[in-house]
Amino acid sequence: MTKLIYCLRRLPHLSLQEFQAHWLEYHSQFGKRAKTVRRYVQYHTLADDPIREAMAQAGVSKVETYDGIAIAWVDSLEALQAEMKDNPAVAAALEDEKHFIDHSRSVACITEEKVVVEPEAPGNVLLIECLRRRPDIDRATFSKAWSHHAHIGRRAHQMGLLMGYIQNHSLIGDAARVPGLGSSEEPWDGIVTAYFDSIAKFKALVASPLASQESFEDEKTFIDHSRSVDLLTRRHVIKDLVR
Repeated sequence: MTKLIYCLRRLPHLSLQEFQAHWLEYHSQFGKRAKTVRRYVQYHTLADDPIREAMAQAGVSKVETYDGIAIAWVDSLEALQAEMKDNPAVAAALEDEKHFIDHSRSVACITEEKVVVEPEAPGNVLLIECLRRRPDIDRATFSKAWSHHAHIGRRAHQMGLLMGYIQNHSLIGDAARVPGLGSSEEPWDGIVTAYFDSIAKFKALVASPLASQESFEDEKTFIDHSRSVDLLTRRHVIKDLVR
């Protein structure tokens, strides 16, 4: 299924709480009124995100985190673009974004999902990873290596620590972009959505040799961690009860 993944940063005069409140309590109405959007979910970055602190201390990534991620399941990119032009509700949504989203620091990606472990309910704590490939490999090599990496997610699920794992592979070239949304920054090569019962389960997986050693060593063969972003979020389903 085609998914629009919108990685959001707030306007500088807003606090994280103010940004997320407007996004959830007011802006969410527009997602319900977009005809081509079959499913719409907001993922709010935790105010005390343990990943952000760990990354800063380790100096792993130099990239600023996001304040939230919006994911919309759509019929097609063409249908979405047509509705962006013709539906007054979508036009109103884009106008409202000016009140809380910093478009110059936000990124929209069109992706195709590859379900590795179908998420189990409730799984409302999500690790989202926005991935950049190593500069010495191309997108095809990255996608192949990432697809092979999926066995790590299956094993984490078998351990009872991971409730769901989906790889979202960005489309190639301009097909990954959405005119009128976000900055002109290059879309991410791929975006992980990993589902957990709780933060405790997430921390247990991170502390395990599977994640801290085996997974991390394999990732270094195709992911540039210094240019990637990890964030821990809570899920808010706006339209349809899905992932």
